[in-house]
Amino acid sequence: MDIKNNTLTRHTFRELLLQEFGIAIGEKESDKIELAESCIEIYNSMEAFYEKTGWDKDNPEQSSPEYLKQNHICRNIQGRIWYFSRIRWEEGLKRLLAEKETKN
Repeated sequence: MDIKNNTLTRHTFRELLLQEFGIAIGEKESDKIELAESCIEIYNSMEAFYEKTGWDKDNPEQSSPEYLKQNHICRNIQGRIWYFSRIRWEEGLKRLLAEKETKN
């Protein structure tokens, strides 16, 4: 994706994040948009997601496709499984806040 240079792509990505993962990012928050992009992993199937991440082994009681969908962890978008890492997101937000504080 060309999120940095393409306004339409950036807008569409922000809308997708809000609709599918409940993540709201302002139009001018380019650092958060880039962070969110780094938190997305795309898999060809749920099986590929489980195999690559080990989610079903690490979180057996929270690994059903229904649970992952209801909690906006994984979404089926155009026949592929999109995973949004909330851990990476939260850690990245803390890092961005710390960077802003050191600049001030």
